[in-house]
Amino acid sequence: MTRTQVQLSDALFSRVRRFAESRESSVAEVCRNALELYITVHAVEGVGEEPVRWKPPLCRPTGLAADPFADGDWRERIYADRDD
Repeated sequence: MTRTQVQLSDALFSRVRRFAESRESSVAEVCRNALELYITVHAVEGVGEEPVRWKPPLCRPTGLAADPFADGDWRERIYADRDD
Protein backbone atom coordinates (compact mmCIF):
# COMPACT_ATOMS: atom_id res chain seq x y z
CA MET A 1 0.00 0.00 0.00
CA THR A 2 1.27 3.46 -0.87
CA ARG A 3 1.10 6.31 1.60
CA THR A 4 0.08 9.74 0.38
CA GLN A 5 -0.85 13.08 1.81
CA VAL A 6 -3.81 15.28 0.93
CA GLN A 7 -4.89 18.68 2.14
CA LEU A 8 -8.49 19.13 3.29
CA SER A 9 -10.22 22.19 4.61
CA ASP A 10 -10.88 22.10 8.34
CA ALA A 11 -14.62 21.87 7.71
CA LEU A 12 -14.30 18.93 5.31
CA PHE A 13 -11.88 17.10 7.60
CA SER A 14 -14.30 17.52 10.52
CA ARG A 15 -17.15 16.10 8.44
CA VAL A 16 -15.05 13.15 7.28
CA ARG A 17 -13.84 12.45 10.81
CA ARG A 18 -17.40 12.51 12.23
CA PHE A 19 -18.58 10.29 9.37
CA ALA A 20 -15.76 7.80 10.02
CA GLU A 21 -16.45 7.74 13.76
CA SER A 22 -20.16 7.15 13.18
CA ARG A 23 -19.26 4.06 11.15
CA GLU A 24 -16.49 2.94 13.50
CA SER A 25 -14.00 3.39 10.69
CA SER A 26 -10.89 5.44 10.06
CA VAL A 27 -10.54 8.62 8.04
CA ALA A 28 -8.14 6.75 5.77
CA GLU A 29 -10.70 4.00 5.09
CA VAL A 30 -13.42 6.56 4.32
CA CYS A 31 -11.06 8.34 1.91
CA ARG A 32 -10.09 5.08 0.19
CA ASN A 33 -13.74 4.08 -0.23
CA ALA A 34 -14.72 7.54 -1.47
CA LEU A 35 -11.90 7.60 -4.02
CA GLU A 36 -12.72 4.09 -5.21
CA LEU A 37 -16.34 5.09 -5.76
CA TYR A 38 -15.35 8.34 -7.48
CA ILE A 39 -12.94 6.59 -9.84
CA THR A 40 -15.51 3.89 -10.63
CA VAL A 41 -18.22 6.42 -11.46
CA HIS A 42 -15.96 8.80 -13.39
CA ALA A 43 -13.64 6.24 -14.96
CA VAL A 44 -11.87 7.00 -18.22
CA GLU A 45 -11.21 3.90 -20.30
CA GLY A 46 -8.33 5.29 -22.29
CA VAL A 47 -6.51 8.48 -23.07
CA GLY A 48 -8.67 10.91 -25.01
CA GLU A 49 -11.85 8.87 -24.60
CA GLU A 50 -15.06 10.13 -23.08
CA PRO A 51 -15.62 9.17 -19.43
CA VAL A 52 -17.89 6.22 -18.79
CA ARG A 53 -20.98 7.95 -17.47
CA TRP A 54 -23.13 6.42 -14.76
CA LYS A 55 -26.61 5.54 -15.91
CA PRO A 56 -29.53 4.90 -13.60
CA PRO A 57 -30.81 1.34 -13.53
CA LEU A 58 -33.76 0.55 -15.74
CA CYS A 59 -37.10 0.44 -13.97
CA ARG A 60 -38.88 -2.85 -13.74
CA PRO A 61 -42.38 -2.96 -15.23
CA THR A 62 -44.94 -2.08 -12.55
CA GLY A 63 -47.87 -3.76 -14.24
CA LEU A 64 -49.89 -0.57 -14.02
CA ALA A 65 -52.02 0.24 -17.04
CA ALA A 66 -51.77 3.99 -16.49
CA ASP A 67 -49.64 6.46 -14.60
CA PRO A 68 -51.28 6.81 -11.14
CA PHE A 69 -49.83 10.32 -10.77
CA ALA A 70 -51.12 11.67 -14.09
CA ASP A 71 -54.21 13.00 -12.31
CA GLY A 72 -53.32 16.16 -10.41
CA ASP A 73 -55.79 15.23 -7.63
CA TRP A 74 -54.12 11.93 -6.74
CA ARG A 75 -53.39 13.08 -3.17
CA GLU A 76 -57.06 13.78 -2.51
CA ARG A 77 -58.07 10.40 -3.99
CA ILE A 78 -55.76 8.36 -1.76
CA TYR A 79 -57.09 10.06 1.37
CA ALA A 80 -60.77 10.11 0.32
CA ASP A 81 -61.64 6.90 2.19
CA ARG A 82 -59.96 7.85 5.48
CA ASP A 83 -62.06 8.50 8.56
CA ASP A 84 -60.08 11.25 10.29
